[in-house]
Amino acid sequence: MTLQKPRLPQKEMLDRLRALCQKDERLDSGFLYGSFTRGEGDPFSDIEAVLYFDDELLPEVDRLAWGEEIAPVAHTFVNDHGIQTYIFEGLVRGEIHFDPVPMIASLPQRVGSVRFPTLESALICDKHGRLTPVLSQLVGPPPNQDSAEMVEYLLNATLDWGLFGVTVWARGEYGRSMEILHILHRQLLHLARISEGCTDNWLTPSKSLEQDLSPTAYRRFVGCTANLNASALWAAYDSALIWAAEMLAPLCRRHSVAYPDELLKRTRGMLSEHALS
Repeated sequence: MTLQKPRLPQKEMLDRLRALCQKDERLDSGFLYGSFTRGEGDPFSDIEAVLYFDDELLPEVDRLAWGEEIAPVAHTFVNDHGIQTYIFEGLVRGEIHFDPVPMIASLPQRVGSVRFPTLESALICDKHGRLTPVLSQLVGPPPNQDSAEMVEYLLNATLDWGLFGVTVWARGEYGRSMEILHILHRQLLHLARISEGCTDNWLTPSKSLEQDLSPTAYRRFVGCTANLNASALWAAYDSALIWAAEMLAPLCRRHSVAYPDELLKRTRGMLSEHALS
């Protein structure tokens, strides 16, 4: 006899969210995003949604009360991106955009970065038919990131953040250098994902890194991490610049992007010049 797994609390919360959307007459439409739209939700996943309300009635929406209808709320606030964020009592995070209906028109701008496997996986409701034709433009396979434009962007970002991090390290600002190293990691992971053909988690390149990257690439990335120690940071930047060069050279050749080999070498040379004794 096969035992059924207990249903995730997030699934119950999403059911209550859908019911609430249908009940609230001020709401025009809404959709989900994140792990549950891709069938990847697990006990540690957030719940995330974008909701569109009648322009004139949106100011009267009690966002705390909305959250309490989904699950008991321990804390709520508006985050740095203007999104209402909930910490529910079960320590599940939630992000809900409370937006006016005209913002539906801006969705096509996300077509290059946000994609849904099916319309049904994302759509919560569409009471007046405004959202469905626009959201449908975001349905389909992830966009191809292995392009000349993307490789050139990653090349420039690597040069920029790599040199920036090395210079502040050389100045002795190790805390700042570590912060910049974390930004450089994003460029490295994007390069690794293109190189290995695993770009599904492009928006958050560290997501599922342990499963997505090959063991070799994962070990290379580990070598590019450091604690707040001058020597460890030196080694991480050196490893990062070497690995970036190894990935960028063939990608630039493939896409006919000019590859500034000498500039990368000079950036690494600055590390050597200021190496700690």
